[in-house]
Amino acid sequence: MQSEQQFRDSAPGWGLWSLRFLLFASFFDLFIQYPIAAPYASTLGASPSLVGAIVAAYSATNLLGNIAAGVALDRFGRTPLLVAGALGTALVVAAYALAQTPAQLLGLRLLHGVTVAALAPGTFALSGDLTPVERRARAMGENGAVIALAAIVAPALAGIVQERAGFTTVFLLDALVLVLAGSLVFITGRFLRRAEPEEGRLAARSVGAMAILRSLAAPYGTVLLFAVALGTFVTGLPEQLHALGVAPAVRGAAFSTYGLVAAAVMISPLVSRSTRHDWRLEAAVGLLSIAAGLGIAGAGSSVSTVERAALVGAAVFGLGFGFLFPALTAEVARRADAARRGRAFGLFYALYSLGVIGGSLVAGWVGERAGSASGWPLLVGGLLAAFGVVLPLSERLPRRPSRA
Repeated sequence: MQSEQQFRDSAPGWGLWSLRFLLFASFFDLFIQYPIAAPYASTLGASPSLVGAIVAAYSATNLLGNIAAGVALDRFGRTPLLVAGALGTALVVAAYALAQTPAQLLGLRLLHGVTVAALAPGTFALSGDLTPVERRARAMGENGAVIALAAIVAPALAGIVQERAGFTTVFLLDALVLVLAGSLVFITGRFLRRAEPEEGRLAARSVGAMAILRSLAAPYGTVLLFAVALGTFVTGLPEQLHALGVAPAVRGAAFSTYGLVAAAVMISPLVSRSTRHDWRLEAAVGLLSIAAGLGIAGAGSSVSTVERAALVGAAVFGLGFGFLFPALTAEVARRADAARRGRAFGLFYALYSLGVIGGSLVAGWVGERAGSASGWPLLVGGLLAAFGVVLPLSERLPRRPSRA
C-alpha cells in the first residue's frame, strides 16, 4: 500500500488544482456579492438600517460557521463537506433571485454564511494534507494568488453583468461557478480522500479549541490584527476617495493594483524560500509593508495627491499581503497535524472574519469623528498593523514536529 508521504509526492496535480478552483469559486462568491448585496436589498424595499443588517448577516453566521465547519472537517472528512458546501451554497445563491421581500433575503444571507463556511478552511486543510512540508509555503502562496485573482475578477464582473443583464444573472453566474467547482472536486474525490487523515475522525473528539489556540497563538494574533488593518483598508479607502470626489475608476484601479501585486508576490519563488526557513520574518515584513501602505494611502489630503497616494499605498499593501498570507497559512498547516488541521483553519478564518468586521467598524468610527476625507481611518489601521509586528517577532519557535 502506498504510504501517506509517497501519495503526497505523487498525487495528481490536477487534484490539487481542483481544490484551487473550488477556493476561487468560494471567494468569487464572496467578492461578487460586495458591489451588489446592498443595492439588491434596496430594490426589495429594505430601509438603510435593514440593508446594513442584510449585508452583515452573512459575515455573522459565517464567522460561527467557520468554527463549526472546522470540527466537522476533522470528524467527517474534508471532501464530502466541500462538495456539499459548494452545491448547497449554489442553491442558496440561486434562490437570491427568487427573494420577494427583505425578510426573505435576510434569511438567505444568514443561510449563505453557513453553507459556505466549510469551503475556505476545508480547501486549505486538504491542501496541507496533500502537500509535503517542504512545498507547503509555495502551495499556500498559490492558494493566496487564487484568492487575489477572485478579488480582481469578481467585483468588476458583478458590476458589468448587473448593469447589462440584471441581478438575477449575477446570482445564476455565481451559482454556476460553484456547481462547476463542486462537481470537479467530486470527480477528483477518489484521489483527494486518500490524502485525508483516517485518525483525524477519532482525534477530533479529544483535541479542543483551546489547545489549538495555545499552539497557534502568534499566527492567530497576527491574522487578527492583519484582518483589522484589512477592514480599515477596504472601508476607509473607498470612503476617503468618495469624500474627496475622486472618480470611481480610481477606486477600482486601487483595488486591482492591490490584488495584482499580492498575486505576483505569492507565486514568486521568494515567498516559498523565505517562509520555509522562518515564518516570523516574512510575517513581520508583510505587516510592516501593510502598515506602510496604509500610511501612504492615508497621507493624501486633496484630489491632486490622493489618487497617486491611493495607488501607491494599495500596491505596497498588496506587497505586504503577498508576503504575509502564505507565511501564516503555511505555519498553521505545519503546526496543526492532519487530525486537527480542519479546526485550525476554521479558527483561522473565524478570526479573519472577526478582524475584517472590527476593522470596518473602527474605520467608520474614526471617519465619523475625524472626517472620511482626512485619511485617519487608514492611518489608524496602519498603526495597528505596525503594532502587530511584535507578535511574530516575540515568539519563540517550538521544536518542529515530524512531517504530517
